[in-house]
Amino acid sequence: MIKISFKMLIGNKAAFLGMIFGIFLSILLISQQSAIYLGLLSRSYRIVTNISLPDIWVIDPATEGEDLIRSMPKAYLQYVRSIPNIEWAAALHYLLLPLKTTSGKYNVAEVYGIDEQSLVGMPELLEGNVDDLYREGAVIIDSNSAENLLATTLPDGKKNPLKIGDEIEINDARAVIVGIGKTTPGFFPQPIIFAINSQVEQFSGSNRIQYIAAKARNNGDIPQILQQIHSNKNLLGFTKKQLESRMADHFLKTGILINFGISVLLGMIIGFSITGQIFYIMTLQNLGYYALIKALGGTEKMILKMIVFQALVVSIIGYILGTGVTLLWGFAIKNTTLAFEYPWTLLLITASLAIIICCFIAFLSARKVFKVDPHILMVNL
Repeated sequence: MIKISFKMLIGNKAAFLGMIFGIFLSILLISQQSAIYLGLLSRSYRIVTNISLPDIWVIDPATEGEDLIRSMPKAYLQYVRSIPNIEWAAALHYLLLPLKTTSGKYNVAEVYGIDEQSLVGMPELLEGNVDDLYREGAVIIDSNSAENLLATTLPDGKKNPLKIGDEIEINDARAVIVGIGKTTPGFFPQPIIFAINSQVEQFSGSNRIQYIAAKARNNGDIPQILQQIHSNKNLLGFTKKQLESRMADHFLKTGILINFGISVLLGMIIGFSITGQIFYIMTLQNLGYYALIKALGGTEKMILKMIVFQALVVSIIGYILGTGVTLLWGFAIKNTTLAFEYPWTLLLITASLAIIICCFIAFLSARKVFKVDPHILMVNL
């Protein structure tokens, strides 16, 4: 019966390909939009994920995300360091400062501080030497800004990227590029600059800090350390996961989840409507054959297995194609500023949605077959 079911499925090539295309389009839309959403969401707490060493983060109670940060007096760093079972603590700056290149290009840069002693906050270096960071005005610039955003376009159309040794201005102060780094881009196409904390303070003219990153002597001490931090009403302490959740919640207040949720819903509607309708019409065209199977002793359970098999074949092929194209697209934009994150859980979620669509179209068609009197259909064969 499985062979007969498969022949019935591929007998109408237009309907067969149409159903596969419906599932493919549905899975592609759902998985791609979900991957973009997860990629954007992960950028909301990128400072936490980019700096892996700390297991405790301290912020001002008013700070919720990178677009809503309240700075703290630098004296709070000593308070955190004085807490028992703190192995080390480092101040981290995050500021938006005007940047200008010698060619006249202007932008607002995201300037991150690096702790002088521990180098916490240091990005992955693609070019340059760490020791050069201690030179006067030394900065590290992200590779995308050096190669694209701040690159000079030559008369022949070629780009002349910023390189080590080039000078720029940050908040009207001289800066020299000593390294090219790799980091997670933000929501906006802005240059990302790294410098040691003392240098950032010279650029900004302020010694107030935005984050304190700390390390506990052992994980068991973290709850007590956080309790001690919270005893100061001007400070809030978080684990990495807690701060990620706080920043993600702030990001979701923008309503972006609703926008991407609508896209996922549209993907489901496409799957149900296009594939369901074509599969239903194909079943109607094959009602006479199902009637013959019934007349020859076939049971409803047997017919249901045939219909489910057909729905599974269509769903699996469409799912593989939709997921494959999504992953290929993600691979193609891997080294660009576009957001994309495809965890294994998303693979399971989209597979579950494909199964739901499969069950829906199988139920819709089987219900019609079970209701029809086979004797009436046999007359029309």
